[in-house]
Amino acid sequence: MKINLLNSKIYNRIAAGEVVERPFSVVKELVENSIDAGAKNIEIEIENGGISLIKISDDGFGIEKSELKKALLPHATSKIATLKDLDNITSLGFRGEALASIASVSKISILSKPQEQEMGATIYADGGEISAITDEPTTNGTIITVKNLFYNTPVREKFLRSEKSEESEISSTVARFILGNPTISFKYTADGKVVYQSFGDGFDSAIACVYGVKTIDDCFLVNANKNGIQIDGYVAKHHFSKGNRSYQTAFINGRFVQNQTVASAISNAYAPYMMKRQYPFYVLRITLPSEIVDVNVHPNKLDVRFANNQIVYGAIYSVISKVLDGSSEALNIIVNNHNEIKQNNNENISDYVKHNTQLPKKPLTVSFHDSEFKASSIKFEDEKPLTNDCAIDIFAENKLFLENLEKQKEELKKAEQKIEQSTLTSLKEIRYVGQALNCYLIFEDGEDLYFADQHAAHERILFDKLCDGVKNMQIDCQPLLIPYVLNVNNAEYDFLLSKMEVLNKLGIEISEFGTNAFKVSAIPTFLVNMDIKAFFDDVLSDLNQLKTFTVNDLLVDKLAQKACKSAIKAGDKLSQLEIDALLIKLKENIGIKCPHGRPVVIKITKMEIDKWFKRIV
Repeated sequence: MKINLLNSKIYNRIAAGEVVERPFSVVKELVENSIDAGAKNIEIEIENGGISLIKISDDGFGIEKSELKKALLPHATSKIATLKDLDNITSLGFRGEALASIASVSKISILSKPQEQEMGATIYADGGEISAITDEPTTNGTIITVKNLFYNTPVREKFLRSEKSEESEISSTVARFILGNPTISFKYTADGKVVYQSFGDGFDSAIACVYGVKTIDDCFLVNANKNGIQIDGYVAKHHFSKGNRSYQTAFINGRFVQNQTVASAISNAYAPYMMKRQYPFYVLRITLPSEIVDVNVHPNKLDVRFANNQIVYGAIYSVISKVLDGSSEALNIIVNNHNEIKQNNNENISDYVKHNTQLPKKPLTVSFHDSEFKASSIKFEDEKPLTNDCAIDIFAENKLFLENLEKQKEELKKAEQKIEQSTLTSLKEIRYVGQALNCYLIFEDGEDLYFADQHAAHERILFDKLCDGVKNMQIDCQPLLIPYVLNVNNAEYDFLLSKMEVLNKLGIEISEFGTNAFKVSAIPTFLVNMDIKAFFDDVLSDLNQLKTFTVNDLLVDKLAQKACKSAIKAGDKLSQLEIDALLIKLKENIGIKCPHGRPVVIKITKMEIDKWFKRIV
């Protein structure tokens, strides 16, 4: 076997496969370098989703002319000098192959001027081929321009998403930079349109820039130090929830991360207060000693590893729980209420605590998603210790139980099919007997009795009719008097943009409306009274599971709700025409269920009735 030593062109492209995943990766690497360079003003400009152009301008320290060429070489960085530095990383961009990797798959130029340098200097690279350095006048700082990303790697280019999707991912990345660096001014422009403009004047301003001013009113501003861990930021008040997790942002020592220990701690603190499929909003900054955090564990630096997960989990869980429970300690954590409440009398403080503790609280269910986390080490009130006196082998019993359960399911299924088949045959001569308890219709065929739930039966009939209309695309639309404006974040915008054609075919007339917003101008007539906000909250409830979006995925629940609301109710008196219509439908299929799975008809045999009256034993 012959072993080849790869040249720089090849190994830089291999490195690029890890570093430069998509255009947003380039933006992330370059902006992190600007932040590490002490920039106070950063401008980000992209075209065509970052594929044609990514331009990052900053007023940071700059790169000396003599160092420019070195910056484009592999394994070159100003952030790390010795092996010991890897154990105490405080910078964001410490990768030694980032610029070299970007240069290998694009056409890049770097124009930079340190303050002490009279003239700026520029260097170019085309697919990794580095040019000579030339002098060029410029202001203090650095401007990096990346053009034609992946132009020389067509395989990578083929797997890029649409330009709008790539732009959306970059927008999300920039939003996180704004939230994580509130003292830096950011200006982000996409195809000549300003998407974000922050002014570096504080955390409140950064939140307002990304999420709007109202979000601040819907959150607690918290600031606490627990076990040497500083926790501050905005966390949702009890009433403020979102339909998915894309509104959850956590920073560890200034770095955006997606860490399950942090996510589990916050999620479990909110669990008693959140409805199913609802998630709390938060932008939380967590600061702890760098020597107990390993930031070099994820290819894209999106996760970290803690020296002790339990301490981090416990600190975050404790702080958030105290705020939500309304304990007296919350007064020392909640910043926006701190001064106001302290100035009030004891009665007002009691009212605050009483208001929070009287909120409905579900039984606490704690779940952990981090495989490294040892749940048994956390103690909760009223927790009973686990015992280890289970000496028997339960695996064999479990296996036997599951096998028996499967057999029972099969037997039950066969029995139901038999009953349905016999019922269909016997219903040919069915006749209406009457209505019982203003709720159930009674039929008989000379041998057996049938009790039909009038609401469930009518609900199924309406549901089938509505589904037929959708299936055949026979959908009438009702224009809205005032169009509904739907504001979304970047991930939601990207998703809805990809499904606009499907939505319009379904009679939901939706179009883009400014930055991160859509306008709904018409809806199907059969959904004319629906809550549009709730409808789209449901649609966006889990973006990861909605990638294979179909008609049924979107409308089946809404059609079922519509049918349920429109169907005759228990207690309604039916006319003979309504009874006849239901009878015809039931004759076609007596084994139907309502859209929610409840049975429509129950059969009682003559033999059962004879047994009631002891005619037979």
